[in-house]
Amino acid sequence: MTASRRPVAEPPGFLARVAAPYRAGLAGLDRRIPLLALSTFLFIAARLGALTFLGIYFVRVLEIPVPTVGLAFLVENVVRGAVGPFTGALSDRIGRKPMLIASVLASAALMPAFLLVEDARGLFLWSAAIGIAQGPWFPSSMALLIDLAPVARRQSAMALVFTALALGYTLGVAPAGFLASAGYELLAAGSSGVFLLVALVVALAFRGPLPREPEGSRGSVLAEMLRAPRDPAFALFALLVFLFPLGIGLVSLVVPIYGSDLGLSEATIGLVLSASGIVLAGLALPANARVESRGPFRFLPVAAAFAVAAYAALAFADGALAMLVAVVVFTLAEVFFSAALPVAVAALAPPGSRGAYQGTWGFLFAASVGSALFLAGLGRDALGWRATWLVFAAATALAGLGLALARARLRRVADARAAQTTSTPASSPEA
Repeated sequence: MTASRRPVAEPPGFLARVAAPYRAGLAGLDRRIPLLALSTFLFIAARLGALTFLGIYFVRVLEIPVPTVGLAFLVENVVRGAVGPFTGALSDRIGRKPMLIASVLASAALMPAFLLVEDARGLFLWSAAIGIAQGPWFPSSMALLIDLAPVARRQSAMALVFTALALGYTLGVAPAGFLASAGYELLAAGSSGVFLLVALVVALAFRGPLPREPEGSRGSVLAEMLRAPRDPAFALFALLVFLFPLGIGLVSLVVPIYGSDLGLSEATIGLVLSASGIVLAGLALPANARVESRGPFRFLPVAAAFAVAAYAALAFADGALAMLVAVVVFTLAEVFFSAALPVAVAALAPPGSRGAYQGTWGFLFAASVGSALFLAGLGRDALGWRATWLVFAAATALAGLGLALARARLRRVADARAAQTTSTPASSPEA
């Protein structure tokens, strides 16, 4: 009698093997986290899809000088960042959902108001208003994500949101370009409509009670705003990681000018920069799912090493291929630090201050990105491009060394505050 054989399991197919790291990254996450990622995707698509082409509108249609338009956009970034600490601290008090809905409704009302701008004064007023309207979104959404994700899964959750952010920028620009070419009134209506869609998604996705972190010992909202800057551990961490978002500004704002000086066409530069969004969207979730168990501080020196290599490659770049390699290498750094930094900020936040700390970090992030073109311009005029890139490489190397040396101290502070959080009774769920 022949013994029966146990059937041999078929090896997973190619698509299953490719999808496995993404499934691992999503496994066990609160079902509302993908909806928050969808909201972020739509918000970024509406915001940056419009702003990308409004520079053309203000310069060509309204004939406002390019430096003035650039300064107005800087005002928008600075105001948006400055609003963050206050609105983040306020979200700790009244909840994340009201702040998110207020932000997108204000954006839906104010974004089309660019059609009312007639001169530079009106442009600055509109830019400041947009900064105020959109300032609450980033700290409140990041704090809500941390609320929803267990400690062990926060980095994967953050990576999912940053994947949505990268896709929002990449995919949002194309339809906005078609709307702008058909008429800026259509661009205004389309952007406003997407913001209203975000409000609908948030209202429906986050019905019912939401988790709230323990309150801890709180002072006034103003006192909570100033808590992070007065925190020695947070101040040390912010000093060491300030150059990471600066790198995002260098790649997105400075590399196009550098490429133009090297003789590359706008089309070629655009293709080179598009690689960054593709790599970030493709690797962020699986890469961070593999490293999140080791904590957000461990791989930041590795991210610094990738950034140093990218700047060194830019210093000696002589064409499109070399620039493409440099951009891709920097994106490998961004894969790790973009998800790890907000998680590290959350780990350093005392109980009840999660939104305030995310708001303070949002302000520093905006200031860092916004200063990239200014600092690189000074370096280019004084030292030349090669020396400028090498200065950025040396500064980032020092920051990476500092992060490696400070990792144990930051980890101890984070562990102590996590213990405070678990020993503090949680507040009532957010309605």
